[in-house]
Amino acid sequence: MESHIYRQLSQAVLCQIEALHAACMEKVSGPSELGLVLPEADTEEEDSFYALYYIEDTLVSFLSCFCPDGKTAEISGFTAPGFRNRGLFSILLREVKKETKKVFGNVAFLFQCLSSESDTVSFCKSRRLTFSHSECIMEWVPKKESSGRLSSSILSSSDFAPLIRLVPSGEYETFTSLHRRVFEVSPDFSADYIDMVSRDKETTSYLICQNDDTVGLFHLTFSKNSLNPGQAVYLMGFGILPEHRRKGLAKAALKALPSLMPEHSRLFLQVSTLNAAAFSLYENFGFQISSRLDYFS
Repeated sequence: MESHIYRQLSQAVLCQIEALHAACMEKVSGPSELGLVLPEADTEEEDSFYALYYIEDTLVSFLSCFCPDGKTAEISGFTAPGFRNRGLFSILLREVKKETKKVFGNVAFLFQCLSSESDTVSFCKSRRLTFSHSECIMEWVPKKESSGRLSSSILSSSDFAPLIRLVPSGEYETFTSLHRRVFEVSPDFSADYIDMVSRDKETTSYLICQNDDTVGLFHLTFSKNSLNPGQAVYLMGFGILPEHRRKGLAKAALKALPSLMPEHSRLFLQVSTLNAAAFSLYENFGFQISSRLDYFS
């Protein structure tokens, strides 16, 4: 029995972690669209490291530590179903705390926990951790009228032509500038985010325009989701410039989205409960939580 700390993961170790994750997800009773996020093999990230516990060459427990701002470390992990309640997770947690202090200094900790993963929830509660917030995957569920038919509240873009237009574009500089202004983040963060989006062949970026003005942006990723039948469409980076908010433009853009989607597709997005305005907008529009990742401090 032994534990290891890795700054980067080989392809072989990455495959072991993915296999362990798959085995753990089989035991999850609810939806789990939110889950494991790992880097590419043989790449070292300055803000991340990983702790692994082996028994006779078999990986049975895993923890990841992600500290992007040098102040708060996000901890997530899982233990093989047949090896739980043996203290392995606690052993790795002690190792992670030591490594975190050595690499990042004194930081706060946030523990990620799928709401549908009962063992991890129990662990957080047993440690008397404090609930912080949730990251939610939400799916748009059309509301039904009293007659039982789907509501016509979701209309095509032509119904909002005088109000807004959704314009596909590949203008990198335009999107970088818009992203920075909409989300009030650093130029470097916006450049990295838009660069990542622009390199994804399954993603198309759109400008939200009113008359001759560009008032917002969003991205749509079209992919097959193994957890759900049919075409899955993911809405990302959706936002309106501060000076154009509270004018109904966000709702108009959401109502126009189905005109950009294949027939019978399903619309998903990810939002934090810390972003109360966005969460309320999506919830009132008909989005419902399909998977939730809770954070405990």
